[in-house]
Amino acid sequence: MKNYRQIWEAIAEEIKEDIINGRYGPDERLKEAELAEKYDVSKTPVREALRYLEGIGFVEIVPHTMARVKKMNKKEVEEFYVIQSVLEGLAAREAVPNLKEGDFEKMEKYVALLEKYSREKNSVEYEKANINFHSIFWKASNNEKLREMIRNIHEQVLRFRTVTRKYPERFKVLAADHRRIMESARKKDAEKVEKLFRQHVEKQTKYIVEILEREEHI
Repeated sequence: MKNYRQIWEAIAEEIKEDIINGRYGPDERLKEAELAEKYDVSKTPVREALRYLEGIGFVEIVPHTMARVKKMNKKEVEEFYVIQSVLEGLAAREAVPNLKEGDFEKMEKYVALLEKYSREKNSVEYEKANINFHSIFWKASNNEKLREMIRNIHEQVLRFRTVTRKYPERFKVLAADHRRIMESARKKDAEKVEKLFRQHVEKQTKYIVEILEREEHI
């Protein structure tokens, strides 16, 4: 039997995926009673799930009134990703001297998967391979505080997957960045790896902002 924490975490994960996949749109109300009925639970774990989702930017809660899906805006995207680009670049630079042959074998595997899933437009599997590739550098940085900061920022930018899943063809070019990063890491060029990581994140930011601007005028 699941404990209380497992229950609200599972509910939060499902709601999060529904938001990312567009089942709940921007500004759409999330009613506690309906969600409690859907998941066959009391309102308490639903409330806890919504509070967690508010903390990572997926929903906003109007006290004593309602919860609704938080709308994305360009400024927020740019602010989050500029932080991510700096943190990821720093982690990559610190990681390069520590990378072992086993790390490069894993990278090769994930790069091949990223290229494969990019061609197939399989966003969910692409996302998994992408996190696995990036986490090799986070771990090899040997900087736990930095890893914690990156994990926190990643949790908050997850909702921008709403855009990347909707337009997978627009982000296809990003898959190729990982091979260039891997090749520079093999050459122990820490400065180049940091630069490539930052450019990779900045490129993604640019594409998301362009799509949001275009959707505003539809």
